[in-house]
Amino acid sequence: MMRAANKRANRSQAILRMTPLDNSDPILAEAWLLTPKFDGAAFVVIRSLEIEWTDRASEMLAQAFGLSAAEIEIARIFFRVRDVAATAAARNVSLLTVRTQLKSIMAKTEAPSQVELMRLLAMTAGRAIQDRQGKTDTWRDPLGREEMLSLPDGRCIAWTWLGDPDGRPVILCRGLPMCYLLPPDSEGQLRDAGIKLLALSRPGFGNSSQHSNLSPLEDNLAALRGFLDHVVKAPCIAIGLSNGILPLLAEASLRPDRFHALIAIGYTGVLDRSGIRRLQPTQQAMMRLVGMLPWLVDLMAKQAHRMIQTYGVDWYIERAYRTRPLDYATCTDPNLAPFIRNACSHLLSQGHQTFVRELILARSDIDPVIDALSVPLTWVAPEQDGVFDEVSFRRIERRNPLIRVRPLAKAGELALYQQTCRIVDLIIDTATSKTNGLDRP
Repeated sequence: MMRAANKRANRSQAILRMTPLDNSDPILAEAWLLTPKFDGAAFVVIRSLEIEWTDRASEMLAQAFGLSAAEIEIARIFFRVRDVAATAAARNVSLLTVRTQLKSIMAKTEAPSQVELMRLLAMTAGRAIQDRQGKTDTWRDPLGREEMLSLPDGRCIAWTWLGDPDGRPVILCRGLPMCYLLPPDSEGQLRDAGIKLLALSRPGFGNSSQHSNLSPLEDNLAALRGFLDHVVKAPCIAIGLSNGILPLLAEASLRPDRFHALIAIGYTGVLDRSGIRRLQPTQQAMMRLVGMLPWLVDLMAKQAHRMIQTYGVDWYIERAYRTRPLDYATCTDPNLAPFIRNACSHLLSQGHQTFVRELILARSDIDPVIDALSVPLTWVAPEQDGVFDEVSFRRIERRNPLIRVRPLAKAGELALYQQTCRIVDLIIDTATSKTNGLDRP
């Protein structure tokens, strides 16, 4: 396949048996060539052929055949390992016990053989996946590291991480732009620097609960405080992408001892209100309407979310960035597109209200916080996001000497993916200088 990708062979498709690095059960996968529009080598795409077993599949077996919880678990393991002895080992029971339970399952499902039972289980699991398509589903961490914190008040806070598992904590709060997880190349940099980057899912994003009885800012503050109190437990560096800086600023004004320093990346209308006038017409209209007619914005967002469910996240990303050449080129980069799609799913997993509440959050009036901020803040401002105005941005430095504006060349709204190395270098430098007791600009 690799030779074919470089035009030295003619094999265009293959079925592979792959063994995971942890020596768990082998999986079957298909591989094929994806040839880009530009001239050059093709990509070898590998996709698992394994059918995922979901809770819906278990429900279907229970409802259709009256299987007990123990029988469903046996069916699930048997479907995964495809062997009676391996099922017994995974279940930690005798071979006789598994055979007896399989006979009971076969009797209830009227499967005449284990082959037919496996066929039935595969069709059931496949149908369960089809039933789920087109519906809002839980976001899944592609790193496989997501952790959850449940607070006594019912709040659920989710996060994942990159870098050194035992490193000094640095918090990352995303905003509306489609950026969340850093590319894998950054992990080595962070690990070598002894930094654990905690990518927090703010309320409504991913699997963190959203509480509509609170205002967006109050909801975000409650989640941030719970995360700082129970997970971080020490002063740290915090990064806010776009409007993700808002709860960090609000908390820093009340508890400056929480943070060594803050970093803002991308446009934020709080730091420069005049930037709203430079937004694209659709974004500008939404920002104004959410203050005057929030019900209308909710209706528009609900309709857009239905369209995304129908046509997929690629349809949404295409329309969000097609008028911005630099950002659109980033979206079509095959090495970065998976991260942008994942960030899109991270935003939309709980429905349209997260988007609407983020627009309301962006209108939060915390100008007094900026003037009184006692924590150093570095604002990384992308020069090609359509909003950048250095003269206007520099005024914020005169309002508070602890704030520094750093223009970022060759970067737009998706700056996190366009200038990853420079941003990671800034994170490392800031974390290292604060940890060493220094305060370098």
